[in-house]
Amino acid sequence: MTRIRTIIFCCAMLLFMASAQGQNLKINSIFKKYGKLKGSTMVILSGEAVQNYRLSLYRSITLRYEAPLSDDLQQCLNADKEQARKIKEVISNGIIRSGYYQLPDEGKKMNRYILFKIGDDQQATLIYMEGDLKSEELINKLFVRE
Repeated sequence: MTRIRTIIFCCAMLLFMASAQGQNLKINSIFKKYGKLKGSTMVILSGEAVQNYRLSLYRSITLRYEAPLSDDLQQCLNADKEQARKIKEVISNGIIRSGYYQLPDEGKKMNRYILFKIGDDQQATLIYMEGDLKSEELINKLFVRE
């Protein structure tokens, strides 16, 4: 009986670890640390709200790009982009001004993206998306006007 419990416990832990794989991104700390800060706007959508866009999760945060956030954000982006495929990136004076990255699917058979942009008004927007949306479709939605 104890052996069965141990096997069930190990299976449960494996399932938990598999479901939490996408949670190891450094940008998650930005959402956690600055998401409820005065002046920031954080949006989290899932389920029916995003399924028409072939997404399963959408998270974004928009806030004023100034210290200490600016340093945190650049460090997190630089760490996470190491494991990603760059779709498009603009760097000015050593600072990522905008970036569109596709992350590895981690065995989930799901596409994952990080999008980032600092606007002319010094508002920074960070977006994390995952779903069936292919990178070509994302580029068309972002850059091609219909």
